Amino acid sequence: MNEFSLEEAVSLIYRLATLKKNAVANKKPDITQIGHICGVLTMNDQIEIVIKFHDELRQFTKEEFKSKVVLYDK
Repeated sequence: MNEFSLEEAVSLIYRLATLKKNAVANKKPDITQIGHICGVLTMNDQIEIVIKFHDELRQFTKEEFKSKVVLYDK
């Protein structure tokens, strides 16, 4: 199964990310659409990452992360 390893998930902490639906090529996303990866948790024996956005806190499995999130590198 395609899951985060603990080392892989922890290495993403403090990175900035945005949802793919909000990412537009060659356009800087609005500050409220950028979140930071702030934690790692285990749910049902699967490691997930936690991203804090302006108005919400969301958790993602590796599969969800790859399909819905893009890392934001200034």
